[in-house]
Amino acid sequence: MLQYLYPFIYTFVLALAVTPLVRRFALRKGFVDVPAPRKIHSQNIARIGGLAIFIPVILIIVGYLIFAPFKLAFIAEKTLGIDKNLLGVLLGGLVIVAAGLYDDIKGLNPFWKLILQFAAAALVAIFGVKIWWLSNPFGNVIVLGGWSAAFVILWIVLITNVVNWLDGLDGLATGVSFIAAATLFVLSLQTFVNQPSTAMLSVILAGACLGFLPYNFHPAKIFLGDSGAMFLGFMLAVLAIISGGKIATAALVLGIPIFDAIWVVLRRIINKKAPWLADREHLHHRFLKAGLSQRQAVLLLYALSMGFAIAALFSQTKGKFWAAISLVAIMIILAVILIFLEKVKQRGRSNEPAGKIS
Repeated sequence: MLQYLYPFIYTFVLALAVTPLVRRFALRKGFVDVPAPRKIHSQNIARIGGLAIFIPVILIIVGYLIFAPFKLAFIAEKTLGIDKNLLGVLLGGLVIVAAGLYDDIKGLNPFWKLILQFAAAALVAIFGVKIWWLSNPFGNVIVLGGWSAAFVILWIVLITNVVNWLDGLDGLATGVSFIAAATLFVLSLQTFVNQPSTAMLSVILAGACLGFLPYNFHPAKIFLGDSGAMFLGFMLAVLAIISGGKIATAALVLGIPIFDAIWVVLRRIINKKAPWLADREHLHHRFLKAGLSQRQAVLLLYALSMGFAIAALFSQTKGKFWAAISLVAIMIILAVILIFLEKVKQRGRSNEPAGKIS
């Protein structure tokens, strides 16, 4: 296990050291998130935290490619002397971070952001990352065949956006991404998967998340920004595929933000609003409206993610199906409770004497 402990420590320490430097640079250049009505912070916060995740991850990967390339070998085929799959992931990640940084600094039209996400995902597919079949809880498998590349691209774009939308409270996306990366690390080492290179990549990503988290947890000193949140989503989506097509496992760990994203998009469409326009109707925002503090809401979502991560690790395909059903039930119950608490809170405000200052 030491072969995985070392890269974890290296990336953790690097992220811990690089993050204050990125923050200082962002504040000096004015790359900050300014308070606004739909936001919950009250002062300017550095917002290019993606660099503090990306730089340590890339440096450690390059280090291993130079000194121990066999530890990051996914397939025998190489391009420019680098494992072909890994090169596609690195190029796609670079496109994602570049798009996110541009959005963090200048602002990027949602349409072009989506186009660049598809371009990054397409690079991964072009460089040979594929998934040929999906497990079926009712028996047999679903063979993707010629649809493999399309599925890979759509999956990567979906998870990239799911994690980006999750980044609404201090430390939420970073912590949940750490849990997901750690889960995929453990899964990659299980006998029936046996993907040491995927385990290495997962533990590198987990180390970067944990090193960044002390600066990102409430009260945050730096935000992930689109560059960080999209990069984390992109990497988790790719890791789920190259770990042997463990889509169900990743979907369970990220089940709450996936369900939340679907719900929010449907609600916006029903209300005749653009699905990509930001608002404060996500699950984590509703926790705040119901009276929870930022820390309480984030820790609750950490706990739920960890619970489903454990369920994903210790259950087979059929077990994951029932865990997913449980997730949907929990989300419905949570929604009902939150709506009830919001109504109670609103009623309490309306019953306050006129002129009372709260």
